[in-house]
Amino acid sequence: MEIAEIKSRLSILAVADKLGIAVNKYRKALCPFHDDKRPSLQFSEDKQICTCFSSGCSAGTMDAISLVEKKLNVTTHEAIQWLQQEFNLTESTQKTEPAKTEVNYAKVFNVFEGSLKKSEKAQNYLKGRNLNPASLEVGFNGTAWPQMKHCVIFPLKDKDDKIVSLYGRSIINDKENNHYYTKDRTGVYPRWPRSGTRTLVFTESVIDAATLEQLRFNIENLFTEATQILACYGTNGFTPDHEQAVKALKYLEEAIIFFDGDAAGREGAKKLSEKLQSITNVKLSMVNCPEGEDINSLLQSHEADIFHHLIKNRIPFSFSSEADQQTSTHHHVAPSAHLHIDKLHINNPELLFYENGVLNVTVLGGIKISGLDRLRVTLKLEHKEKNHLLPLRHNLDLYNKGQVDQLCTQAAQSLDISTPEAIYAMAGLTTALEEYRNIRLEALKPKKEDKRIMSEAVKRETLDYLKEKELMKRTLQDIISTGIVGEKLNCMIAWLTYTSRKREKPLHLMCLGASGVGKTYLQEKIGQLMPEEDKLEITTLSENAFYYFGQEELKHKLILIEDLDGAENVLYPLRELQSKTSISKTVTLKDNKGNLKTITLKVEGPVSVSSCTTREKLYEDNANRCILLYIDTSVEQDKRIMEHQQKTSAGLINRNEESKIKEKLKNVQRLLRPVTVRNPYAQYINLPEAVFKPRRTMLLLLSFIETITFYHQYQREVKHDYSLSSGEGRGEAYIESTVQDIEYAFKLLKEVLFSKSDELTGACRKFFEQLKAHLKKEKKQSFYSAAIRKALRMNPNNLKRYLMELSRYSYLKINGGNKFKGYEYQIANEQEYEQLKSDIDQKLETILQAIKEADKKV
Repeated sequence: MEIAEIKSRLSILAVADKLGIAVNKYRKALCPFHDDKRPSLQFSEDKQICTCFSSGCSAGTMDAISLVEKKLNVTTHEAIQWLQQEFNLTESTQKTEPAKTEVNYAKVFNVFEGSLKKSEKAQNYLKGRNLNPASLEVGFNGTAWPQMKHCVIFPLKDKDDKIVSLYGRSIINDKENNHYYTKDRTGVYPRWPRSGTRTLVFTESVIDAATLEQLRFNIENLFTEATQILACYGTNGFTPDHEQAVKALKYLEEAIIFFDGDAAGREGAKKLSEKLQSITNVKLSMVNCPEGEDINSLLQSHEADIFHHLIKNRIPFSFSSEADQQTSTHHHVAPSAHLHIDKLHINNPELLFYENGVLNVTVLGGIKISGLDRLRVTLKLEHKEKNHLLPLRHNLDLYNKGQVDQLCTQAAQSLDISTPEAIYAMAGLTTALEEYRNIRLEALKPKKEDKRIMSEAVKRETLDYLKEKELMKRTLQDIISTGIVGEKLNCMIAWLTYTSRKREKPLHLMCLGASGVGKTYLQEKIGQLMPEEDKLEITTLSENAFYYFGQEELKHKLILIEDLDGAENVLYPLRELQSKTSISKTVTLKDNKGNLKTITLKVEGPVSVSSCTTREKLYEDNANRCILLYIDTSVEQDKRIMEHQQKTSAGLINRNEESKIKEKLKNVQRLLRPVTVRNPYAQYINLPEAVFKPRRTMLLLLSFIETITFYHQYQREVKHDYSLSSGEGRGEAYIESTVQDIEYAFKLLKEVLFSKSDELTGACRKFFEQLKAHLKKEKKQSFYSAAIRKALRMNPNNLKRYLMELSRYSYLKINGGNKFKGYEYQIANEQEYEQLKSDIDQKLETILQAIKEADKKV
């Protein structure tokens, strides 16, 4: 092989890389031929040489062969043999002409795809841009290839879907010099448009096109199958390949330009529209990107629904012939070879500025974004060129035709323009303000929490967690490790209740206790273990608030209400959401013509509701639908809490470890999927006769058992009911509850069943048991209220309320009294609660034995 051919087929940078010489982005490296402190070895890709510019080095200028000679200390012949072997160089069949280097970009990109999976830094870069590496065709070049180092790599393809060149986006320098292409760039991204394409969306950059490609699969109905996306390579990056692709589309109906929301983007969109007009007759339109934003930044800072809105409200380009433009000029009509909406400056919301070639319009005080049936503005109109004319100021509703016509007539007279020019300006201003208002409304919507994308490693770790044999025990340990003190049973009940939000009939929770005992704290701490995207925390709500959520915005959400006293206005719709899983309300509105019309607002569930209150009886209708949790107010619990507070103050609590466990438990919740649960032992479960409202209580108990099964979904065999065919012949899939699930449910809900069987409220029952213990300790049969208040250190009002309740239900007898000590009370039956608990224990044990016997027979 001739030396000239070897040199022509090698890259000096590739040779340096093989020799272990690290070349930086400025094409410099530390010279290996002298003690180099600062990079002095300069590489030239055009000349395929490198030169050491250090005065103390004798290396001089080297080509690929001489670089190998010096670095490996070998002869020229040995250097050539080494290069042939390392770069697999074979004899050319055309010896009279130097062979050109042909790069197999598909093979190179395949290596990059593997590199991306190994590079956490590159994956984090993409995730930081809200791009999911798993849903895109993307790779990463660390140091495997001399070109485009430290770049995420996107493939550019030809019409045969072959990768013909590459685009790189630097992950270490994202502000300048961040775009790289392979030499002699060809091809388009993400692919050559299919022949049946009817709509073509042009983006300003590859990253923006990748963003839309990902969104088309994540947002329903964003694009049809006949819509294709094409990335331009910057505002002037419409290449011959793009032109060829557009000309080949016989069924193309519309080209949409979605460039950045800045001056360069708007100017680039205009140039591209003119280019497209010269090669195709299709409809041309532009998406009005918000100021300072691009497609990818919108995904990071807004709800994904904003893309629906922006694309739906795209602006058509309108072009006219040269003759039409000449006619327009003679009659002072604004030429139409530009956007209908020209420029609306929105830097100051209180002082909007609009210009259109003839008039400059200032919107004084901005606009109100509420009340979509009107567009009230105060305007200052000025001629763009004739500064000597006094400005015209006017206040009007742009939706009132009479007022607009009056303003246009005045503007024509005062500002020396034609009436059509004034009408054109007002029409453009109205459209621009509508778009601006819509964008502002979208921005005001709370940003939905994006569903977190778990890496494969985290997913495997979480799946292993859910498959653990002692899953309930492990979960309880982790919950307690997040900083919750005591309340073990309550913690697990709350965790499972909140988990049920993913089921078709979720459970609901009500935390009860006196003020300051920690009921809100328990709800808050368990709520922190739920994914942010799955919960809604509320402190107070207006009467109709629930009706104005999106129709599916609350589906399978956990609603946390800090105090029911702050949500009294919404108790009815809240109960309806709990029971019927949907609410609706018909309201009357006026349209823009003043006509009345009715619309129905509908919000769908199901939801899981958790709330806190000190007043159980006041919210009895809501409590009947909930599992009731009574907070532990014992002296022992007080000691545990104070000890934890002391450790926290002393800095002995590992907050970082707590945060890791919280994130782990959130991932556990994220991995749970909807699945049907059946309880084959349900027919054996009966409630104790003492339970009040047995229908709802039975439903709560069965649903709680199913939720435990649901939590163990990765440990249960999936079965199919072939009598309920899903259309694919497999039937409905389901998992079954086990005896252990029922046993664990009975263990957790025993106290709840006690409370559902007790006539007394939880607070009153607690007082009554304290009273019994005190009298037993004092060896007394009767008591006076004053003595008990002092002994138990009680609030007089609370004591009075409890005594009245106990007397009303005949738990206390009044033996008489005197005017000095008041009434003398005596307990009617000291063993009534123990008897109640014993009856329930026996009933549950009987049920369990029956189920275990039935299980043995199976």
